[in-house]
Amino acid sequence: MAGYAGKPLPKKLGIKAGHKVTLLDAPRAFVRTLTSDEVRIAEDLRQPLIDIAVLFVDRVADLERRFADIAARLHPSGGFWVAWPKKKRGADVTEEVVRRIALAVGMVDNKICSMGEFAGMRLVLRVSNRDAMAYRAEPPPISRRIRRPAAAARLVRTSGAGSSQHRARARSTK
Repeated sequence: MAGYAGKPLPKKLGIKAGHKVTLLDAPRAFVRTLTSDEVRIAEDLRQPLIDIAVLFVDRVADLERRFADIAARLHPSGGFWVAWPKKKRGADVTEEVVRRIALAVGMVDNKICSMGEFAGMRLVLRVSNRDAMAYRAEPPPISRRIRRPAAAARLVRTSGAGSSQHRARARSTK
């Protein structure tokens, strides 16, 4: 892919203006390369729906522990990047491991790229699962039901003793 290496990092990751981006355990140099006025970058999962999440891991145990929580906060059409060091001793994360964990959760990989000293894989929800998760993208409808005043109780007695006021009220409502 000639010309791909020269692309800026936000374009490689698919970050567009207005996206909510969450960086988890990211190196400071990486955060500086993504900072812009048009993109909101957070370093925690408190945002309701995340468009793009980038998780930096070097141990499979960390990836397994955090994977489900991040995937649960992801927008149905959002992307989840898993980044791991390319040449670090003791790092046991590989493409195959990330792919297997993603498949178990209902996600698939659709892109791999280099992020400097890190390798990254983009994961998305399967197309068949996106419709089932679409409720996340739209807030529940607000009920606009207007309360109407209750109708006056009509007391009609067919037989029996009753006050003349009750009988008069029953005649006037007919």
